[in-house]
Amino acid sequence: MVKKNVKILVVDDNEMIRTLFRLSFKKIPEFEVYEAEDGTEGFKRFEELNPDMVFSDIMMPGEIDGISLCKQIKGSVHKCPVILISAKGQQSDIDLGIAAGADLYKVKPLSPKDLISIAESFMT
Repeated sequence: MVKKNVKILVVDDNEMIRTLFRLSFKKIPEFEVYEAEDGTEGFKRFEELNPDMVFSDIMMPGEIDGISLCKQIKGSVHKCPVILISAKGQQSDIDLGIAAGADLYKVKPLSPKDLISIAESFMT
């Protein structure tokens, strides 16, 4: 059973990926999806929302990539799971993400079923 009003923050510079999240969770009333286009905006939204989990891309434009964002979140007062998603699937990339504090590292592409399953696994 998933708790009510689970806030998911999706940080990805790709509009299609953010749309995939919105559409994947649209019919599940327990989940609320919020978005950010880069790491800087992502951390601001994180501080404002205090989400229950964060899904973040690794490769994003700007000063804060997904690895840095993960480290910032894990070093903050508000703790939540961070799921890194990336097209980078080498073991060294995965190791880097886990070393940054990620609770899970998934290689793109992900299906709506995958996203829901991952979210539910952290909220049960």
